[in-house]
Amino acid sequence: MSLNSDFQKLYVDGLITLFELDASHLGAGILRFHGHISFQDWQRIYELAGSQVDFAGASTEYAGKVFANGTEKVWMRNIIFDGQTYEPMALQVDGLEMNSTGKASMPTLTMGNNIAGVQGAVSAYCLRFEDFVGVKIKVIRTLAKYLDAENFSAGNTSADPSQQKTQIWYIEQKTSENAQQVTFELSNPIDFEGLQIPVRNITGYCDWCMRGNYRGEECQYMGLQYFTDKNVATDDPSQDKCRGDLEACQLRNNEANFGGFPASNLFQ
Repeated sequence: MSLNSDFQKLYVDGLITLFELDASHLGAGILRFHGHISFQDWQRIYELAGSQVDFAGASTEYAGKVFANGTEKVWMRNIIFDGQTYEPMALQVDGLEMNSTGKASMPTLTMGNNIAGVQGAVSAYCLRFEDFVGVKIKVIRTLAKYLDAENFSAGNTSADPSQQKTQIWYIEQKTSENAQQVTFELSNPIDFEGLQIPVRNITGYCDWCMRGNYRGEECQYMGLQYFTDKNVATDDPSQDKCRGDLEACQLRNNEANFGGFPASNLFQ
């Protein structure tokens, strides 16, 4: 039976959700984690995988520790899936649904501010790696019965890493942070609300000038010839303003760095 068939049932039991945070472009590497830390969750995982022998799994390096969290028992242990290790973390995710209303959802990811027992670890990552803005989050969903055999002391004959569904999200911004938790807002990769496509408008005027970057990095004009916003020569540097059209660049011998599209203007 495939994962698609499992998901088509009226009741899906043993759902496993894994997270892969890829911050390689920031130099932070790839972080893998999961939120299945309830002892009851692990009891159910073992039952659904058909592994009743040596439940505690003490013979494996992935067993982790069972301890009390208030009135609840918590089992902090790794999950192995498709050969990758996902570490336990207290977390909450809201709004990962896909809808057909035309507006992309904006889910939130709240992570406990603790990684492998190091309090404040997530805050430290944020401080060093730009609050993880733009980082890709892969959400992987599978079922307990498909987890790798290494998770179970008695093995798992139904292990199958190909049985998975994935979603891709990106961290839009960090929305809150304290000593206990850090919350991020996620965005869908196809969510272009509020952006212009293309980001540079196709116009006969210079994009650098329109953005207030005259004599900036893209404009690159550093000459001593000054012109007013009427393209009239002046000796007063305080009156030097770019009009933003091709003529302004031609007067400054800076046509090579013109940031507009002259052919888009029929009157140019």
